[in-house]
Amino acid sequence: MSAVTPTSPASAPARGSRSRAFVLGNLAVGHAITHWYNQSLLVILPFIRDSMSLTNLEFAALATIRQVSSGVANVPAGFAIDMAKRQWGLILTACMVVAAISFTLVAFSPNYGVLAVVMVFVALPGTVWHMPAIAAISQRFPERRGFGLSIHGAGGNVGNFIGPLVAGALLGIMVWQKVTLLFVVPALVVAVIVWLSLRDIGVSGVAPNESKPLKERVHNALRLLRQRTILSLTLVTMLRNMGFNSLLVWLPVYLKDPVESGGLGMSGFMVGLHTAFLTGLGVASAPVLGYLSDRFGRKIVVVPGLVITAVLAGVMGLVGAGLLLTLVVLVVGLFTYALAQILQATVLDHIDRGSEGASMGLILGSNAAITAVSPIFAALIVNNYGLGAVFYYNAALIGAAAVVLLFTALRRPPAARPRHGHAAAG
Repeated sequence: MSAVTPTSPASAPARGSRSRAFVLGNLAVGHAITHWYNQSLLVILPFIRDSMSLTNLEFAALATIRQVSSGVANVPAGFAIDMAKRQWGLILTACMVVAAISFTLVAFSPNYGVLAVVMVFVALPGTVWHMPAIAAISQRFPERRGFGLSIHGAGGNVGNFIGPLVAGALLGIMVWQKVTLLFVVPALVVAVIVWLSLRDIGVSGVAPNESKPLKERVHNALRLLRQRTILSLTLVTMLRNMGFNSLLVWLPVYLKDPVESGGLGMSGFMVGLHTAFLTGLGVASAPVLGYLSDRFGRKIVVVPGLVITAVLAGVMGLVGAGLLLTLVVLVVGLFTYALAQILQATVLDHIDRGSEGASMGLILGSNAAITAVSPIFAALIVNNYGLGAVFYYNAALIGAAAVVLLFTALRRPPAARPRHGHAAAG
């Protein structure tokens, strides 16, 4: 009978060998909660703005603080994830606990200064969650990476849809402080589920190239940023995120503000409903677009999606408050987070196994640090040209991302490569 070496995946404990579907399903559930919290806050923040009488710049600064915190946390989290594979389950559980704590702190924030500090912690669960989740999926689905990440993203899109919808409905019957306190409960429940189901997600053996020292990991990650394709993909992601993050921050304000202030004067429920449409419809489209990107290539899926998103984002401020606006938001929602997952898969197509966390942490961290200023730029546009003008800004950035990606040569996804050869995908 042949022996199994210690570094073989087969040597992991039985619990560490759970099926890929089981692991992916539970990662998707946890991802749903992190996005529930992030997107529900988009609906809650305009009510906090009115309650605390914040200026546009103060309001935008809250989004910028969240982005900066996310960017700063991404880099060390990425390196730590690669080096602490056996603690992935504990890290994922901690994300749920921190989410519950941070929303409790939001509810009890007495003024803007305290709330600004709390925003630093609000961003951490979603940021850190992605590192071990993306790495685990990338390693378990090397031939179907786009599909695997899209299923994980679909879980996030469920949270994207439910969070704003529930928040908007609750804001119609209670103050925002009580809404944030109610949201603490789901995170604590899912923390228990994540611990029971994923506590040994990383205990599946460590491949030889996954035991590299920190210095080598840093060198490899920095070397990636010198590659033309990685630089182009980083720029694409940055432009897309600048446009979309600004859209996420200012669309709820546009929907809620009274007509005399340039908004549409919608109720809390309608604000939540449209935010849910914008952020949550990827639950249906993400797996389909992920499969198509695996099968036919990333660019043929992402470029048209970015173009459609840019065009429709540009007309959001022109169509008024009727059915046409709802349809525009619905179509944009089909592409928003679904494209983000495919862009992650595109980057991972160019990263060696065992360096996923460090590389994605460095790329996403540097990206988030730059895109953090986008809501501030948008606030200046709103102050000078009105709320409707912010949609042109968003559209221009997303359109620029499509142009850069169009002229970027990409490696074919593993499932789309010919049996012999590794030609670039056009």
